[in-house]
Amino acid sequence: MVIWKIALAAVGVAALGAAAFLYVAFGAFLPWREDAEFARLAHIAQVGSGQTVAEIGAGGGRFAVALAQRVGPGGRVYATELSPARLAELRGHASRVANLTVVEATATETRLPDRCCHLVLMRTVYHHIADPQRFVSAVRRALVPGGRLVIIDFEPGALWFHGGPAGGAADRTPGHGVSQAVAAQEFSAAGFVVEHQVRAWSGPLWMTVLRRDDAPAGRLPPEL
Repeated sequence: MVIWKIALAAVGVAALGAAAFLYVAFGAFLPWREDAEFARLAHIAQVGSGQTVAEIGAGGGRFAVALAQRVGPGGRVYATELSPARLAELRGHASRVANLTVVEATATETRLPDRCCHLVLMRTVYHHIADPQRFVSAVRRALVPGGRLVIIDFEPGALWFHGGPAGGAADRTPGHGVSQAVAAQEFSAAGFVVEHQVRAWSGPLWMTVLRRDDAPAGRLPPEL
């Protein structure tokens, strides 16, 4: 009887540990956490009424729709995707959100108009990019002079169950993470300046704000 009690207690501890692990690992992807994350992101990146914003790899459109509401009827949001299923979801949103435009992108081209955006957002997208140099140039072209870029992603090995090497053995593992430092270096080499970095952004994610360097830097609010 005592053995069974010990075994059940061990199972309970293991279950609690697994639950805690899953919360840390996946917490950044829960809807209510995403809402809080978006509010913080919009504040730090200074998303405002009348701006033109793009979300590259917009997925199901949760952030893209929130951005469209934030910039208001005088603004515009471009939502890009590769997947036909995701594009269909986004077009469904666009049929109800007047200032949301869906763009079918490619693996190396955003297909955004040149100098169209005050801000570009990439959330858990950049680690998928296999040709960073070409892609970074495409992102730069889409931004107005002085425009901002927000990258949110995770280090290689941070989500070891997602695939790739555990422990962050590489700085870039396409599909399985990208180092915050490497992402900053790749964009800095293409004419961006790092304005703000948060190592522990949400769950396993980090966040970096960069600015296209051909305009004076604006003052960012303090880190929240």
